[in-house]
Amino acid sequence: MPDSDNRSSRYDDIILDIRRYVDDAESIFRRKERFDQDQRDFYARTMVLFAMSNRLIDLAKETCLTRRYITEDESIKNKVYFKRLHDYSVIAWEMRQEMINLVNFRNQVSHHFYLVTRDDIEYVYSNLPMYLDFVTIMEKEHERAELLTKRTILIGVALVTLILILLWFFS
Repeated sequence: MPDSDNRSSRYDDIILDIRRYVDDAESIFRRKERFDQDQRDFYARTMVLFAMSNRLIDLAKETCLTRRYITEDESIKNKVYFKRLHDYSVIAWEMRQEMINLVNFRNQVSHHFYLVTRDDIEYVYSNLPMYLDFVTIMEKEHERAELLTKRTILIGVALVTLILILLWFFS
């Protein structure tokens, strides 16, 4: 169980980070751009969306690991987490595609920042409600995984108890 507790703690940390980044993004995007701060605003907006995208990818990975859609030793690209979530009917096709677009944005910021445009960051920002929906779906999926684990433990305890009672009865 310690690994389960550790995974749950990591999961909670990821959710808190995502919510903080979403709040930060909303605050930064609400500010009116001033000509003298134009470049700084662009960097701030891009970086908060980049940080959020990394944590959304982490959330998808944790969910896939928890639900055993992937294993720890698999070497998987970020896009595959969202493909697996769709394959297991956790997320819809449209959400899968938008999350893959987010991975593409994250990769562009990470490897080709000079190609990122205001339209790119505005597009990602416009999808914040969908990213929050994704978080809600992952929370439900995590709750489902915890419930299945508890149910499995209870069934195991009940079976062991039954076996012990039968052994005692027939001895």
